[in-house]
Amino acid sequence: MDDLTNADRADWAADALNAYDKVAPAALLPFPERAERVRLGIIAAEALARVTRATADGHTVDHQDIADEVIGDLLCYAVLLAEGRATADQPTRAAAEMRSTDYPVTLTAVCEVSAPDAQPADRIAAMIAAALDAAESFGCDVPAMLDHAVTCAEEMQAEEAAGEENAA
Repeated sequence: MDDLTNADRADWAADALNAYDKVAPAALLPFPERAERVRLGIIAAEALARVTRATADGHTVDHQDIADEVIGDLLCYAVLLAEGRATADQPTRAAAEMRSTDYPVTLTAVCEVSAPDAQPADRIAAMIAAALDAAESFGCDVPAMLDHAVTCAEEMQAEEAAGEENAA
């Protein structure tokens, strides 16, 4: 897999998003309850695992180690999928708003990713929220996972851009 590109990774995230969208509510609002988001996050993560893991034992997200690995990849690839539609922090901020229990509710970032020219960034954000809830349910360090995912995506983008410059 030396020829793996960020477009490949974004395609994998799109596969996970398609699996998520097949079972998630069609309307963004109201946001699903936490238990439902956990279920949806596992569905998305397992869809990613099926296309990125060679062995069947890595296809089921059922404990913390697998969740750290697969959901971590899903978060990173979701940021890549949102590229060109939203900034790297917009879907993650929108996901935080979707998971928030604070009152009064603020939906500033959700509105940003819901703009017609940002589609499907709102669905990507909803999938990220679900994946974060799933990761949390397995005891993963969600803030660290999210920080790593954004940093990882930025590094992969920079590496690919540098490779393109060197090839030119």
